[in-house]
Amino acid sequence: MDFAGRDGGRVLSTHAKRMYGAIARQEWEFVDILEREHPGTRNELLEWGLISDEKRPAVRDPKQAIDLKMARELDEARHRVALLSQMPALSADLDREYTAIQLRIPGGSSVYLAEPETVNARLQDVVGSARREILAAQPAGPRKREVLAQALGRDQAALDRGVEMRTIYRSTVRSHPVTAEYVRALSTRPGGRPAKYGTVDDDFERMIIVDREKAFITNHVVAGAPEHAAWLVSDPAVVAVLARMFDSKWRRAQPWNGELRARTGGVDTVSGADGARTSAWQRAIMRHLCDGASQPVTARRMDISKRKLEEEIAALKALWGVRTLNELIFQYALSPDRLVDDSAAAENDGAPVDVTSTGAVEAA
Repeated sequence: MDFAGRDGGRVLSTHAKRMYGAIARQEWEFVDILEREHPGTRNELLEWGLISDEKRPAVRDPKQAIDLKMARELDEARHRVALLSQMPALSADLDREYTAIQLRIPGGSSVYLAEPETVNARLQDVVGSARREILAAQPAGPRKREVLAQALGRDQAALDRGVEMRTIYRSTVRSHPVTAEYVRALSTRPGGRPAKYGTVDDDFERMIIVDREKAFITNHVVAGAPEHAAWLVSDPAVVAVLARMFDSKWRRAQPWNGELRARTGGVDTVSGADGARTSAWQRAIMRHLCDGASQPVTARRMDISKRKLEEEIAALKALWGVRTLNELIFQYALSPDRLVDDSAAAENDGAPVDVTSTGAVEAA
């Protein structure tokens, strides 16, 4: 019977066994055929010590050869076991060296991270392992394109894992095209869970909270520290307070899906990806629902079946990442979609509405 070897090959292949027999019987023509069709078979027998290293090799006593190989393998196995047994102690030794360079609050569980490279590396590790939720408060205003580009893949991966993401910005970002583009990309995802964003006018502390277990916060302890220095906090009591602070600020934040605010102060629904996520058909449904029409009444007005309407509503709920109709109506009422004027397009082209594209989302 063949067994998988440590190098991913087989202990002794069928071809090697056939070649051993052919060599024993001195069937050199058959040996040459096997060697041409299955290169490496001779080396396999040599490695096992079953033949001599000659052009016309001689077979060796298989019991003695296998006993010698077994002894070598057992010796190597003992060496590997010894190495594995040393790893916990090695890990503890290296951890002491690593911990020695971390500045910690006495009696607490906070780690000081001085250099930007260190902050980014730990942030990637913690955020990359998020299981449920990422809360981010970013008070620094508009963010640089390279920073957002670096975060985009990481954030998309978290959303694809089903992680809920909520971010608070200062209201000034509503006039920043780069940040708006990034927010549209994650809040208007056509499939999967979207990220959620909100803006506030007042000041707040910068923080990133992961699974309500760990938090990155700005340094206010070490004097003269680099600008991007931070603390990684894992104390449950402290993280719980930070999460409550975030939740309180989030409740007062204005939802934002990346629509740009024009310089005149109005809402710009045409710039870039225009901020709108819905089709004209979906917006027509939402207008009826927002006017207070029941679902049966809305279905009659749209001239579709009740089941078709339920499918459309389910697609809209998925688009905003909500579960109830009330939540959907609330999110739609706060979105730029409600400001889109569909009457002009209808008057210009007179084309019938395509009711077959259930859940269609206009390209961003």
